[in-house]
Amino acid sequence: MTVEQSRLEENKAIALRFNKDGWGTTPNWRAVWDECVAPDVVYHFNDQPELIVGLEANKAFNTALFEGFPDITCTLEDMVAEGSSVVYRTTLKGTQTGDFMGMPPTGKGVQIEDFTLVKIRDRKIVEWWYTCNLLSVMQQLGFAN
Repeated sequence: MTVEQSRLEENKAIALRFNKDGWGTTPNWRAVWDECVAPDVVYHFNDQPELIVGLEANKAFNTALFEGFPDITCTLEDMVAEGSSVVYRTTLKGTQTGDFMGMPPTGKGVQIEDFTLVKIRDRKIVEWWYTCNLLSVMQQLGFAN
């Protein structure tokens, strides 16, 4: 295995650990984030104009998302690595039993596919892009037509 192949496999392993063990409904997910994510990480969430900067700010933001869907599951569908980037596609399923992005609980289920791209430097995620179809989420919850 070449050095480049080894680095790609290591980056995929970091992204996979973040995806599987760093999932917000997994016990000790915050410790996994401490291990896998840089303290000054920059998060681009769904093309929102404001970036979420810093590990602790990202933990707080994601805690709020997972409180809205405490039973949410994530199934990894695809993963590709090139250079310092890893991209993966997942299917999310869950029931909104808590507040979500300012919306009250509906008790309704959602299923969506999403994409994540992480950039890894020195074995830490330093930048993170996430996108899903939030309109579809809001439609499934009954907040949009």
